[in-house]
Amino acid sequence: MHAIVRWITSLNRTLATMAGLLTALITLIVCIDVASRGLLNRSVQGASEAAILLLVALVFLGFAGAEAKGENFSVTLLVRTLGPRWRRVYKVVANLISLAAIGVLAWFTWTRAIDATQASEQSYGVIAFPIWPSRLLIAFGLTMLFLQLLCGLLQALAGNAGKGES
Repeated sequence: MHAIVRWITSLNRTLATMAGLLTALITLIVCIDVASRGLLNRSVQGASEAAILLLVALVFLGFAGAEAKGENFSVTLLVRTLGPRWRRVYKVVANLISLAAIGVLAWFTWTRAIDATQASEQSYGVIAFPIWPSRLLIAFGLTMLFLQLLCGLLQALAGNAGKGES
């Protein structure tokens, strides 16, 4: 079980690194589009849509990695005052609530993503741009967050403090 937790955590950290690299790619796309507008008085068709798709990937692939590193937003004002035993109880309860919420979101997102993929859903503007990859990325990212939260729950139940705890 420990090896699976390590593998999922490692995968999520890798996905977070990839998400971080997408920032550079988005910046490059936007700069090329701005330069094209300034120099050629024409925008690059699909640049905005591509940047939006990459932004979705950046955000949703980064969630699980941030959770793996203990860097997701949390308010620990009261938790820091708890002793180790109650902090562990809090971690278990918080992970159970998070698992339930993210599990429901992931389930519904997958059903919508599958429908969108089967229908080849796209937006229509200057060019037709596929939306279904974004929906798949959101569903995948939420699933990876769910798995990372499950790893956190297993670690809390085993008595291992997560990286985000002090």
